[in-house]
Amino acid sequence: MKKLLPLTGMIFAAITALAATQEVHILAVNDMHANIDQFPNFAALVDGIREKHPGLLLFAAGDNRTGNPINDMHPEPSYPMLTLMNKVGFNLSCLGNHEFDAGTVSLRRVIYRSHFRYVCANMTAPDALRLHVEPFKIFEVDGVRVAVLGLIQRGANGLPDAHPDNFRDITFLSPEQAIAKYSWLRDQCDVFVILAHHAYEDCVALANSYPDPARRPDVFITGHSHTAVDHEAADTKSLHNNILITQAGSHLKFATYIIVELEDGKVTKRMARLLKVPVPNMDVQALVNELNNNEFFKRELSQSPNGFPVHEELGCLFTDALRAETAADIALQNVGGIRAETLPKGPIAVANVYEMDPFGNEAVEFHLTGEEVVRLIEAAWRADRKRAPYVSGITYDMTLAPGGDSVESITVRTDADSPPFDLQRRYKVVMTSYIAAVSDYKKTDMGKELGRLASDLVIEYLQKQESVDYKGVKRANVK
Repeated sequence: MKKLLPLTGMIFAAITALAATQEVHILAVNDMHANIDQFPNFAALVDGIREKHPGLLLFAAGDNRTGNPINDMHPEPSYPMLTLMNKVGFNLSCLGNHEFDAGTVSLRRVIYRSHFRYVCANMTAPDALRLHVEPFKIFEVDGVRVAVLGLIQRGANGLPDAHPDNFRDITFLSPEQAIAKYSWLRDQCDVFVILAHHAYEDCVALANSYPDPARRPDVFITGHSHTAVDHEAADTKSLHNNILITQAGSHLKFATYIIVELEDGKVTKRMARLLKVPVPNMDVQALVNELNNNEFFKRELSQSPNGFPVHEELGCLFTDALRAETAADIALQNVGGIRAETLPKGPIAVANVYEMDPFGNEAVEFHLTGEEVVRLIEAAWRADRKRAPYVSGITYDMTLAPGGDSVESITVRTDADSPPFDLQRRYKVVMTSYIAAVSDYKKTDMGKELGRLASDLVIEYLQKQESVDYKGVKRANVK
């Protein structure tokens, strides 16, 4: 009997170890949009958590780039962001729609030089592109297997929300199809996470209709809609069909801290908190200062006595510039194509223009009848998540059908010093190549590229203006 005691003790110790609570710690951000100025503060937050939990997993839910000319217009686009993400020690990122803004060749360079991997399960790219994006990644944290499946959103055209030309030869499954394809992943891990650049509301709907309850993920980390989900102490309010769904706003103002508890290898509790990013890490601050030191972007173009506190005012400035610099009758730009939300009063610099338009889209000229212009406005509204496009040379009233899902009528008026709008007359209309590509409407002219970037036209326009004032300007009336 005495010979059995050591073995009994070993078995008891093993059972005790298995019964012990284990934790997986995850810090997640999304839609950073190249806000490199916030990275020193974010690095300090990461350092503080890692000091207590060295096994911390650091995830990004896409759209790491697009929004800061220091990053987006760098000779090697996204070099500043990947440098900072490497410095802070990210473990994984899913692809966002804006990861494709500089094309697949640029994206490939970013992926190769990142010290972490990218995941996207609903993207199929030919081997010739050599993107090396994986559908999922499995981590082991203190003996706990954490599987992460990547997803990217799709727009109405079946592609992520970026210029269609940037997705040549790439196809995208729906998120639902990708989830079904990789449902077996649930059986290969202790903690199952979906890292999705997919709007918060869409992920809630996806969770509530999850096809196989036995294979539900434990956590959805989401992006794209810039939703700051402020989890309350009662975490059941953050659960949808028993799936914890998180999102941390945008531009590194917040991060979501997630703790997953396990007992006997089974998830028993999930907690999440939305954390405000604190004071900076001075080592990372020095690196950001170096990246920001670029005199080209500081060059002043014009003055703004009242600033641009309203987004539509920026849209009107942008379209006025396109129209003036191309001698067009009408110019149009989608709401999502103006990335800066506001501009303060004072000088307008080159950097401000690239903050408005970081995409590098060319200007495209069409000759459209008045009827085609009306159809263009409606098509641009549909393509841009039902947001009324900004215009120059005209104003318009858009009446929506009950429920707001379709357009009942559009009434267009020309400027006061122009002849009345004529449905039969042909107008010279200028827009960006993105709007030209995604707006689906019947027209006879297929357009021509002007060989000029829209952002360059805005720069040329502004440097001819001593000042610009758009206070109270409004050209689209939706009712």
